[in-house]
Amino acid sequence: MKLTFKHSRSTAAVILALSLSACVRFDTRMQANGEFEYQDATLVDAYNSGDFSNEEARDSYVIPELTEDQKSVGFTTKDVDVRPPTQLMPVIDGVLLEKTEDGSTKIWFNAFNQKEDMQAKVWQLLESYLATNDVEIINKNTASNQIETGIFSENITFGSYFNENTLLKESSYKLTVEKQQDGHSVSLTVDALSYKEVNEGTELKFNLVGSRKNEIETRFVNDLLAYAYKVKESEQLEKGDEQPLAIKLGFDDNHQNTWIVESKFIDTWGKLPDLFTLLNFEIIEQDKNLGYFLLKYTKPSDDYWLENNIKPFELAQDEYFIQLGEVTGGTTSILWLDEDKKPLTDQKITEIYLSITDHVRGALIENEKQTQEF
Repeated sequence: MKLTFKHSRSTAAVILALSLSACVRFDTRMQANGEFEYQDATLVDAYNSGDFSNEEARDSYVIPELTEDQKSVGFTTKDVDVRPPTQLMPVIDGVLLEKTEDGSTKIWFNAFNQKEDMQAKVWQLLESYLATNDVEIINKNTASNQIETGIFSENITFGSYFNENTLLKESSYKLTVEKQQDGHSVSLTVDALSYKEVNEGTELKFNLVGSRKNEIETRFVNDLLAYAYKVKESEQLEKGDEQPLAIKLGFDDNHQNTWIVESKFIDTWGKLPDLFTLLNFEIIEQDKNLGYFLLKYTKPSDDYWLENNIKPFELAQDEYFIQLGEVTGGTTSILWLDEDKKPLTDQKITEIYLSITDHVRGALIENEKQTQEF
């Protein structure tokens, strides 16, 4: 009975404490949501800063009139452009920016392969970029390697469906390609001839001089380099689809002896069936979500090895599990397991790998050569 009494008394104490705490929280909330008329509130008296400037206490500012020199370089007081300055984005290797004295913008393309004709590559890049953006070539002088473009038009929409804001940009350029004496470096000079921005039908004030002109030219260069990068990336992906997997011997994150593929999981998964077929494995089962293949090996004839340029290896005619894993750095591991899901010996994994070295050597060399050069 005593135990029951103590328990009841403790329960009553807890209920009372909770009630009091709830009241306290309610009072606190009422303080925040009381009858304070914030719309009728007035500002405190202006802070007296003594002999120092009292500009921070004013609700209006006198904007001084611009001088003629300020107007000539594009100062626009209330129409000032508050966007951050544009910087070169070298998304491909071997690109450098050089300051010029005539106000134009010049970048350098440096060749990694001395046999490449960089001048022809840059010229081809310009023509391809202009054609992709439906920009007319007003004048093309192959003797002086100059192109005068028509109008680039770009519509940019900001905001949501109910509150959209459309900005129209129009610009034209003179482009000059010049090869250095050594032939390994080529410069592209971009000179903006015209530029206009129209915000919801209202043309914005813009003087194409000084740093503002350089920013427009740098934006053009960044768009050009981004286009070159996408073209290069597309070519590499297309070329990669035609090449065998680049496989090396290595270790996975658990320090087990595996094959390491210099490709992402999704690319490796798509190409492995062809490799298994080449090695005379039959796919019995596969699960992409779990990342494994169940294979059955059948020993081929002696002629098969020669016909397919494969070095013979000894392997029991059983079923084998192939477990894929994603490794840091965008590579994929391939773990060889027997039918009991026990890892094959390091010697056997190496022996199977050596049978296909002639097939993967070319892919490994090509991977080493690939850069972000356009």
